Amino acid sequence: MKKSMHAPQVLNEPVKYVKPVSFSRGMRVDLGEWGILFISGTASVDKHGKTVYRGDLLAQSKRTFKNLTALLKSEGASWHNVVKTTCFLKDMLNYDAFNEFRNRFYKDQGLKMFPASTCVEACLCRADLLVEVELIAIFKIKRK
Repeated sequence: MKKSMHAPQVLNEPVKYVKPVSFSRGMRVDLGEWGILFISGTASVDKHGKTVYRGDLLAQSKRTFKNLTALLKSEGASWHNVVKTTCFLKDMLNYDAFNEFRNRFYKDQGLKMFPASTCVEACLCRADLLVEVELIAIFKIKRK
């Protein structure tokens, strides 16, 4: 079974943007007792799809991880279930600051093992975005 993911309390669906974008926030795939989440590249956008915290890498990183956390939670998962992240930075000169934030965030989540990760410099879909992160999480489905 596959279904799209939603976290409308923090961000809306890209197809509802002023200029609609054709992708899902993420997809959930259930395989027996296990669920796999494939979360699309997520950035510092508000629930109206607007970029927030232009020019501020730390604030954009915080908002990005807040959005990712809400998407994980919407499916009953958490950062403890994340097995892989792919991080995109507009400028790799920001890597040390981003990595410092990410390390602190993971420690605040109580992670003993950090996810596998790749971080690359990329031209992001909006000129005012400094960071974008996609992830994969695997979790045991709780049956009701």
